[in-house]
Amino acid sequence: MASVVSAPDRPRESTGRQRPPPPRRADAVVRLALVACAAFVLITTAAMLLFLGRAGLRGVLAVGLRPLLSGVLWKPEADTFGGLPLIFGTFVSAAGALLIGALPAVLAAVWATEFAPKRVRPLYRRVLEVAAAVPSVVYGWLALVYLVPQMEKVAHVFRGDEARGGEGLASASVLLGVMIAPTVVLLSLDSLARVPGALRDASAALGASPWQTAMRVVVPHGWRGIIVAVFFGFARAAGETMAVQMVIGGARQLPGDAFTPTTTISTQIVMDMQNARPDTPASDVLFAMSLVLLVVAVSVVLLTRFLGRNQRTA
Repeated sequence: MASVVSAPDRPRESTGRQRPPPPRRADAVVRLALVACAAFVLITTAAMLLFLGRAGLRGVLAVGLRPLLSGVLWKPEADTFGGLPLIFGTFVSAAGALLIGALPAVLAAVWATEFAPKRVRPLYRRVLEVAAAVPSVVYGWLALVYLVPQMEKVAHVFRGDEARGGEGLASASVLLGVMIAPTVVLLSLDSLARVPGALRDASAALGASPWQTAMRVVVPHGWRGIIVAVFFGFARAAGETMAVQMVIGGARQLPGDAFTPTTTISTQIVMDMQNARPDTPASDVLFAMSLVLLVVAVSVVLLTRFLGRNQRTA
């Protein structure tokens, strides 16, 4: 009986069908669409900046840079545009928000990163993400209903029987501090999470307590990211409009104290833009004040990029 010699096993060919490469025409269409989207964003942004710069410069030339930045009387109906009360209210309320909201936010980020139980950390972050996504008008309405009456009581304590309301820089600063806190915490968490675990282990091996490790090793290593978070909080506080308008009082004057109604750049633009006709000095001056906010925002962005680049190269 003849022996049957089995043929050597051959590798089985794959039965799955490979997808053919996309046609070159479709690839070209997709690339063209992407380039068009990128060009659209770039062109619209440049056009907006050019329009704002042109209208803002017209406003500066119509009023004068020095009166616009140092004048204390803002009265559009009399063609008087002194922007110092607006600028003062903007920067003081934003600075107060940093004092009230930024420091607790950074300490909260340190707690969440270094001391919170591992099961609590994801939940804590989700809650902060929800808080950061709450519309500003909701914060403003809650502050108007609950915060302003309490600030009125505080004002009476400091000012006696003198008629004082709860609207002013104090209410605006507290409101903005609450609003920026979730953003500062989230950005600080990202910065502290990038600190290498080997640094924590080395600090613990040298006998440092968890608190000493957190404050003397982790925070100094991630300080640039924390500063970036604080600056972003300042930028948001300086540009906030609707919420601040509800609690600051809307008075076009320099405040005598923290409980005196005043205004900010963004809130005054909202109040005056309905009566400002296009291509008039009143309209151009509003664009000039918008240009001031733009300069502040660009400065903050450039500073944060500089600090972030230094952190990556450190």
